[in-house]
Amino acid sequence: MLSLFGFQNDWLSIYFVLIVILIFIPVAIYTKGYILEYKKHYSIKYMLFLIILFVTSMIGVVLANNGITFIVFWEIMSSSSFFLVIYEYLHKENLKSGIFYFIMTHISGLFLMAMFAFLFKYTGSFDFQEIARLSMNFSPEQKNIVFVLALFGFGAKMGIVPLHAWLPKAHPAAPSNVSALMSGVMLKVAIYGFIRISFVFLINTPLYCGVVVLIIGTITAIFSIINGLLQNNIKKLLAYSSAENIGLIFASLGLSMILINYNLKLLAALALTAALLHSLNHAIFKSLLFLNAGSVLYATGTKNMDELGGLNKKMQFTAICTFIGTCSISAVPPFNGFASEVLILRSFIESITMVHNVWIIILIFSCGILVALTSGAAFYATVKSFGITFLGKPRTEKAENVKPIPLSMNIGQGILALLSIVTGVFSPFIIKKLSYYTNNLLNTSENPPSFKNETEIIVFTLILIIITFILYMLNKLNSRNKNTEINDTWACGYHSDQPYIQYSGSGFSQPAAKVFGPLTNYRKKVSYKETIYISEKTSDIIEDHLYKPILKVVDFLTTKILTIHYGKIQLYLSYIFISLIFALILVLKFL
Repeated sequence: MLSLFGFQNDWLSIYFVLIVILIFIPVAIYTKGYILEYKKHYSIKYMLFLIILFVTSMIGVVLANNGITFIVFWEIMSSSSFFLVIYEYLHKENLKSGIFYFIMTHISGLFLMAMFAFLFKYTGSFDFQEIARLSMNFSPEQKNIVFVLALFGFGAKMGIVPLHAWLPKAHPAAPSNVSALMSGVMLKVAIYGFIRISFVFLINTPLYCGVVVLIIGTITAIFSIINGLLQNNIKKLLAYSSAENIGLIFASLGLSMILINYNLKLLAALALTAALLHSLNHAIFKSLLFLNAGSVLYATGTKNMDELGGLNKKMQFTAICTFIGTCSISAVPPFNGFASEVLILRSFIESITMVHNVWIIILIFSCGILVALTSGAAFYATVKSFGITFLGKPRTEKAENVKPIPLSMNIGQGILALLSIVTGVFSPFIIKKLSYYTNNLLNTSENPPSFKNETEIIVFTLILIIITFILYMLNKLNSRNKNTEINDTWACGYHSDQPYIQYSGSGFSQPAAKVFGPLTNYRKKVSYKETIYISEKTSDIIEDHLYKPILKVVDFLTTKILTIHYGKIQLYLSYIFISLIFALILVLKFL
C-alpha cells in the first residue's frame, strides 16, 4: 500500500487499470491519424492534453485508497471528459449535449461526496482499508444510506436507467476516439467504484439491494437496446448499446448480491466473474466499434447510415474490423462477447436451481429471459448498423467519394480487433484467473464453477479457426483464375442499380418500430411531392417525461430567483452569510 500518496494496488484496482491501459494504447495510436481531421479548426495540442489528463485521472480513481483522493481524481475525470465532449464547440448541438453531460456528471460527483461523508461519519476515516475493516459493524440503516448514494452516484456515471440520458447525447457529440475511451473505459471506472462499495465495503448488503440492482440492470439493458436498434446515427446506436451492456453487467452484479444473501457464494462468485469478464470484453469491442464509426466519419463526413452503403469495397480493412466488432457484440463464437454473455446466462440458469425462495426464482427467471432477449436485440441492431453501412451500393456521393484512412487509424482498429479474438479464444484462462480472485473476495472455500478442460477448448477453437482460414484461402485460390458472371439482383421490375431500392436503416428496423414504437416515441411522417418522402423520428421517453419537466421547473424557479437581484453588495453578503449558517447546521446535524 502506498498510503503516503493515497494509492493502492489490490487485484480489483490492478484489473481495472489493465483495462484502462489496454484500451488507451490502441486508441492513442488511432488518435495520431484521426486528430489530423481537426487541424484546421481546433487545437490538436489541447485535445492531446485533455486525453492524457482524462486517462491519468481514470487511473487515479481506480488506484485511489482513500475517499479524498478518489473524489479529486473523479472530478478531474468528469471535467476533462466534459471539455472533450464539447471539443467541437463550433457545433451548437455539441455544446448543448456537453452542458447536459456536465450537469449529470456533477450530480454523480455530489452523490459520491455525500457517500464518502457518511462513510467518514460511520468510520471516522477516509482510508479504504479502515472503512472495509469497520464497515462490518454497519447497521442495516447505515448500509442502506451508503448503498443508495453509491447507486445514484455511480449509476449516473455508468448510464443506468433513468440516469442514462446523457449517453446518447455525449457520445455522438464527442470525437470518436474520445467516445471509445468514455464508453470503453470511463463507464467501467464507475462499475469499479460500485463493486468496491458493494462487495468490499458493504459486503453483505440486504437482499432488496441486490433485487433493486438486478431489476435496474435488466430494465437498462432492454430499454437501451430497444432505443438503440431504431437509431440511424451510428454513434447514437453505439451509445445506447453501451447502456445496454452496462445493464447486463449491472444485472450480473445484482444477481451476485442476491446469491450472497442466500449464502450461495460459489454462484455469487460466478456471477461476479461474469460481470468482470464482460467489463473487459465490452471495453474492447465497444472501443473497436467507436473507432470503426470514427473511420467511417473520417472517410465520408457523415454518421447517418442512410447516407452510406457499399463501404466494404472502399474501406475493406475497416469493414473487416467492424465485422469482428459486430460478431463480438452479438455474442458470436469464438469472439469475446460470446464468452462473457454465456457466463452471464449460465449464472442466471444455475441460480434458478439453487435458490429456494419462489419469488426470487420468478424474478431471476424473468430477468434472465429479458437478458437473453436483449442479446438477440443487440444482434439485430448491430447487423443493421454493419449491413446498411458497409454492404450494398453507395446511397449518396459521401459514400461514393471516400477519403483514405491513415495507417495509424487502421493499426488502432486492428489491435482491438485482434484483442476481440484473442480474449475470446483464451477466455477459459481469463475466467479461471478471475474466479480465483472473486473466490477470495467472497471468502468462498471452493473454486467457482468454470469451463472444464480449458486447454482442450482453446486448442479445439484454434483448430476451427485455422481450418476456416485454410478453406477461405483455398476458395480464393480456386476462384482466382475463373471468370465470375455478376448480374443485377431481381428487383420486382425496378432498376436494381439504384440505391433507393436497397433497405435503408429505417426500413430495416421498421418491424421493431411497429412493436416498440411507443417505448421510443417513434413518429413517422409521409409527404408527397415529386416523390414520396418519409421522415422518422424517435426520442427518449424518460428524457421527455422526466428531465424536460424538471428543466421547465428549474427554468421557472431561476426566473423568480432573478427578481431578488437588486445589485446591492450588502444584500449579496447577507445571502452568503445565511447560506453559510444553513450549511453549518446541516454539517453539524449529519456529522
